[in-house]
Amino acid sequence: MALMGNAEIVAAGQQDKILSINMIRGIVTKKIDTDSEIVVMKKSRLLVCGSTRGDLILHDPRSLAVEHRIQAHTGTISDLDVSGNLIVTCGFSDRQGTLVIDPMVKVYDMRTMRSLAPLPFPNGPSFLKMHPKLSTTVCIASQTGQFQMCDVGNLSSGIQFYQINTASYINGFDISYSGEMIAFGDASNVVHVWGDKPEPQMNHFSNPIDAPTITMPPTVTVSDSDPLSSIGMPYYQEQLLSAWPAKTIFPVGRKPQSIPAAIMDNMKMIDFVGYAPNPGLRLRNQAPSLPKVTLRDTPKFRSEQQKELYFGKRKGSTTAALDDEQEVDLTTGVVPKYYKRVEIKYSKFGVEDFDFGFYNKTQFGGLETHIANSYCNALLQVLFFTPLLRTLAKAHIGQMCPRENCLTCELGFLFRMLEDSNGQNCQARNFLRAFSTIPQASALGLFEPDEPDVKTLYSSLIQNFNRFVLEQLHQECSLDRVPGVNISSNSSNSAATNPPPSVLTPSPIQQVFGMKTASTSICSHCGLEEERIMYPFVLDLMWPKPTQTSNVHQSSKNHHHHAASIKQQQQPMGFADILKSSICRESHNRVWCTQCQQYQPTTSRKSLLDLPLVLSINTGISSKDTSTVSSGMFLDESGKGADWLPLRFALGVDSKNVQVIEDDSTDISEFGITAEYELTAVVSQIQAPGEVAHLVSHVKVISENDPELCEGSPWYFFNDFLVKNVQEGEVSQFPSAWKTPSILYYTRVNHSPPPLTTETPSAPDTSILHVDLSISKYRDPSYVYHQLLRPEEIKQEEKLLIAIDTEFVALSREETEIRSDGTKSLLRPPRMSLARVSVLRGNEGPLEYVPFIDDYIATSEPVVDYLTEFSGIQPGDLDPSLSKHTLVPLKVAYKRLRVLVDIGCIFVGHGLRQDFRIINILVPPEQVKDTVDIFHIKNRQRKISLRFLVWYLLHQDIQSETHNSIEDARTALALYKKYLELTEQGIFQEVLEDIYNEGRKNNWKPIPGQFPAPWPRPPGFTSTGAGASGTPSSVSNATFQNLSRPATPSTASNVPSANATGAQNVGHAQSSGIQMSPLAYATQQQQQQQLQFQQLQQQQQQQQQQQQHYHMQQQMQQQIQVQQQQQMQAQQQMYLQQKHQHQHQLHMQQQHHHQQHIQQQQQPYRPFPQQQQPPKY
Repeated sequence: MALMGNAEIVAAGQQDKILSINMIRGIVTKKIDTDSEIVVMKKSRLLVCGSTRGDLILHDPRSLAVEHRIQAHTGTISDLDVSGNLIVTCGFSDRQGTLVIDPMVKVYDMRTMRSLAPLPFPNGPSFLKMHPKLSTTVCIASQTGQFQMCDVGNLSSGIQFYQINTASYINGFDISYSGEMIAFGDASNVVHVWGDKPEPQMNHFSNPIDAPTITMPPTVTVSDSDPLSSIGMPYYQEQLLSAWPAKTIFPVGRKPQSIPAAIMDNMKMIDFVGYAPNPGLRLRNQAPSLPKVTLRDTPKFRSEQQKELYFGKRKGSTTAALDDEQEVDLTTGVVPKYYKRVEIKYSKFGVEDFDFGFYNKTQFGGLETHIANSYCNALLQVLFFTPLLRTLAKAHIGQMCPRENCLTCELGFLFRMLEDSNGQNCQARNFLRAFSTIPQASALGLFEPDEPDVKTLYSSLIQNFNRFVLEQLHQECSLDRVPGVNISSNSSNSAATNPPPSVLTPSPIQQVFGMKTASTSICSHCGLEEERIMYPFVLDLMWPKPTQTSNVHQSSKNHHHHAASIKQQQQPMGFADILKSSICRESHNRVWCTQCQQYQPTTSRKSLLDLPLVLSINTGISSKDTSTVSSGMFLDESGKGADWLPLRFALGVDSKNVQVIEDDSTDISEFGITAEYELTAVVSQIQAPGEVAHLVSHVKVISENDPELCEGSPWYFFNDFLVKNVQEGEVSQFPSAWKTPSILYYTRVNHSPPPLTTETPSAPDTSILHVDLSISKYRDPSYVYHQLLRPEEIKQEEKLLIAIDTEFVALSREETEIRSDGTKSLLRPPRMSLARVSVLRGNEGPLEYVPFIDDYIATSEPVVDYLTEFSGIQPGDLDPSLSKHTLVPLKVAYKRLRVLVDIGCIFVGHGLRQDFRIINILVPPEQVKDTVDIFHIKNRQRKISLRFLVWYLLHQDIQSETHNSIEDARTALALYKKYLELTEQGIFQEVLEDIYNEGRKNNWKPIPGQFPAPWPRPPGFTSTGAGASGTPSSVSNATFQNLSRPATPSTASNVPSANATGAQNVGHAQSSGIQMSPLAYATQQQQQQQLQFQQLQQQQQQQQQQQQHYHMQQQMQQQIQVQQQQQMQAQQQMYLQQKHQHQHQLHMQQQHHHQQHIQQQQQPYRPFPQQQQPPKY
């Protein structure tokens, strides 16, 4: 192959044609026939080709026509090269039908087309290369490793031979552009480099090689379900081939409609034009309207709704999609809309832009789904509407719990949030985070897979989670009994046997959910009988095995016939029979007998001693075993859904028998233990054919205080964040395999109301606000900027005004994908975690604007991005072994905020909706004063930033480098007080309009050092823009007369004195002619102190680094001495090995030359095909 210029190459090989290829167009432009195959091709003044017949063929480089042909060798040509007018070749000759290497190198002159004196090379030339600097010097090499440099024009000069030290044969070589280096490659993958001077150069004018830092690309496995955004785009500097020029792209418009068949049938063709009568199906020169698009079942984003309201384009409401289905027929086999899986859609504004109100018109809160292990939402709703457990969990959070990941605490916090939700969506984020940290849950396989599929058994997961969570709550409540909580059972008779002392005082969970059971084991060999008392929290149903397995799939046509045929095969059992067989369980197993001292067949029986207040039942049905559902258990005589699940039943237990009664016809007063149960909750698995399963729950809500609940149906349907009031008939019907029951909750309802636990204390415990807690090992007092809240500051008659701001870190990055139109779609927002929370005093007094909470939150999960630019959090600030700040667990910080909400504090901040959402706490709207909503005009889409508001109203520049939660909370509080002042003066609306006008002028970016005129302004004032005079506007100190200096990095006792000192310094600054507000002075002093602390920290780090450097130098010197000794020993060994190898190679070379000489005399050589590997010599 040879490059001819003009982006064309000439290629030839084992074919009878020479091809000219245009690299730009990618096509073959010329084809020239040849009478033999081309082996070598070189480009010079002419195109020189060597063929397998030994001919030198010279072509015109433009037309590729043959100019000359020379017979160089009788065999094939192995190599050739061109330099100026000289052509050198080497090859094979045909001797008696055998190809033998020619010992001569042929030389030709292109001007006269005659041969010159050949160059002898006895070892057999196989490779040729002209010297790049000496035009008449050629390098000749053989496969055995001999090569020589000789001058073609002066053969009388001395010829020097060289031998390459190789154990195999040479298969290629080349000369550098400088002519100072020759590289040979052999068959053993070794490159031998020779040079004509001690320090040869590859190129005299080469640039130094700057090796880049190579980063290994991540391993990306792409499947059909992965988004396109997971595939990174390559870096490029040239225009891609996919970038079509603008002149080649034309709008095609709407696709034309097809010609009606009536016109095509009557069309007559004349030449190339068709004529047909007009059937009058459409009007002339009018295109039909586009087809109507059906409305989607999902709601629009809130931003889209506000935009439509602003421009007046919204017509009607889209919330009727779910309200239309008041009563549904489950026997049709069609899954209703509200039973289907719901998913959260994300816009560019995140999850806050999703309209959750579309799915929930009730007063009960739903739970969101974009959290790991959110399949637990269905059971968490059931536990919330269990009054005994809800009261117990709420009483638990009022106590001091030392465990960091306590499910009972997190359950109590979640219940408080659901109580205050009033129809708002909630998150179980903190509970599920604590659940994911329990190693037993991971060992039991209770975690949801990252990508669930159709085979995921959610029914088994939720049943195992039901058993696990009750056991975990029992263990946590047993460690620290809650004082004031006492649950007693009103059973008619006590157990016959005396239980051991360990079970005389069961835990609260055992009193609510525990079934006091006597497990008796009888050895069939020796008759040893052992009995122990247990409190199982869950009853597993034991289903009968069907006599015949039917694999026939039902369809809508043969549904009734199939149900009837199944009922003929097996008579289905009712719920009472299955429940009775599950309670009176008898099993036969081989168990270790303590008396026989070996495994013996043992009979185990279980008998009830007392009944629980709440009966939790696992149905034991999963999608793997559909024989229970398909065997007609849930079908009536006509094959439709029957009320198989009783809404109420009575249970009678004595020492010998258990009776389950679904009606009032049987008297159970003769039994020793009796109880009446009412169905209060059902958790079901919903799985349409070919779709991923999910869980829903039906809960019975009874409230005598709420008239709305008393009028309608007490049953509510919970599908994650979809909440809907349903009829009672939907609960007990399971007509098809798409709806299967998983968990049943029955509550004991004797003639008297069930016993309740002691209610939580009316006054919240505020002791956690007055205790200084920190888990940091190296906490530095100079980094403490807060003063704890004193008990006398909390007054019942006056609500506490506080300012709050939080900072967050990212635990995972957002997941996006690029659509086919190039737009970016958000699949999942980043998962954020609370990193710092600061709460300041807002009431007037000497400690106004002084923080009483400034906690950094420790996290055990890996942090992906600290967001230092926006949060101010540095790596190591959240590590207990490195942080110098006040570091607390997430539970402590959450509990402090929970107490502040309970005592009725008024929260002031900027953008609190998102902060409270990530914290996972629900604050009543009447306790929130958000400056984002205060300084916002409802019909405007723009939300004003804190930095711009402070610049306009307070004439301060904040957030210049990074964010600080204390500074942001302090300025938000000052803005709120400024709002109260402007409202009192009656000019707030005028100021707000001017803020929007000023923002549009400056593109919503504050101008540092230039501020608008302060308010109130004189009559007739005309705004000329911010900083028109070129000097900062003065601020009246009367507006900030209540602003005090923040708590300095010192102990709590000297904070008031620090405030007094700050006031004096402010007065001194004002007397000196510097106009500075106390807020600005406090911020400046805080920055100066932080700078001093950073300098001191840097000095300490430098000293530590110097000591580490000294120790490292000593260690390096010791290592160098050891390495030198090892190198000397290694060099001695290498010298001996090389000497031995050299002697061995000399001996082998002598034998090799002797054998080669004998072979040349007796038998001629055979050439090696060019594409085959020759044998080793």
